[in-house]
Amino acid sequence: MTEPLEAAEPSASTPPTGVAEELLDVVQSVPGVSAVYPAQPLWQSIAGAALSAVTGEPLPLIGLTDTAGTLAVKARIGVSTPRPAPAVAREVADAIRRHLLPRAAAVEVSVVKVGS
Repeated sequence: MTEPLEAAEPSASTPPTGVAEELLDVVQSVPGVSAVYPAQPLWQSIAGAALSAVTGEPLPLIGLTDTAGTLAVKARIGVSTPRPAPAVAREVADAIRRHLLPRAAAVEVSVVKVGS
């Protein structure tokens, strides 16, 4: 007797850290970006903050999750430029997408600080 196959849930995995390091360089190279902050704020990730405190490893500055072939990228930046912060955030997102081509990517860039 055979049972019907059910669709497997898409599994989420973490891409290699080399990609995060490459993307950090991409983000920092965009004019107007003054800082890159941990992808997940400490108050949203108590477990991550505790693990970071125990291991001494900093929280990742670029968040990456690979789900069903699409790479989700999360970056939180500071902007110090006379240009509008939303324009800088769009340029960061565009730079990330261009760097990852031809791979599909969902990019989220948040501006968490404006000014020096």
